[in-house]
Amino acid sequence: MVKKVMDRIKNSGVNLKEVAVSALTLAVIAGAMTAALALTNAVTKDRIEKINRQAQSDLRKQVIDADTFEEKRFTENGEEVSYYAAKKGNQPVGFVFTVSSTGKSSGLVVMTGISTEGKVTGVVVVEDNETAGFVDMVRKGGLLDRIAGWSSDLKLKLGENIDGVSQATKTAKGITDGVNTAMDYFNTHVKGEVG
Repeated sequence: MVKKVMDRIKNSGVNLKEVAVSALTLAVIAGAMTAALALTNAVTKDRIEKINRQAQSDLRKQVIDADTFEEKRFTENGEEVSYYAAKKGNQPVGFVFTVSSTGKSSGLVVMTGISTEGKVTGVVVVEDNETAGFVDMVRKGGLLDRIAGWSSDLKLKLGENIDGVSQATKTAKGITDGVNTAMDYFNTHVKGEVG
């Protein structure tokens, strides 16, 4: 069988030496590129982590007026949940919860700030897989502004005690569900805690 294959290659005019040299050259290039990518990753890893931490801190500052955030944890239904205690100077001002929810699609990540008094201080959508423009529609429709100041003791009920946004109902529901989960976390695990 091997002899037949070799005979076909010889008869086809293919130069085995050229094929071997080309294959070896490609292998060397692939190895060099892999090494270069590994080196780049090693050199930039710490900087990328620092940038990501700063970006997350900046997002937390959008939902609550604070200078520093201390990560804390609790267990809910057997799963560890992290949140942040927020301080302005040395004074505790509240907490920040980041919750995954489902709007029109799964993957809606909502960050909610809640003051030590139990009022929602702000809401941002951190990530989403929603249809393009739906989250912007909810923002422009004022839903996030209407949630600010909401008491954590009163569950958000879209269309009942808070107006939604026309043509983005599922996205608005996903956001309010995320905020409700954050308020539940606050009331169940954090209320009364001094940052």
